Amino acid sequence: MLILQGGRDYQVTTEDLENWKAALGGRKDVEFHLYPKLNHLFFEGQGLITPLEYVQKHGSVAGYVVEDIANWIEKR
Repeated sequence: MLILQGGRDYQVTTEDLENWKAALGGRKDVEFHLYPKLNHLFFEGQGLITPLEYVQKHGSVAGYVVEDIANWIEKR
């Protein structure tokens, strides 16, 4: 299982990630990644996020997230 978390995500928070780690952290088949600069859509940004960021800022998933997903798949 691969669990990815954007550090700037206010919909699914880093506190939620800590809960997942507490529940699943002992399993060898679970991998966690926290990306401090990313929002819920895995777009990069800075500072506090508001819902307007999703409308005003167009982009794509950060390339390093795609690489982490691809690497995780290759290990399976």
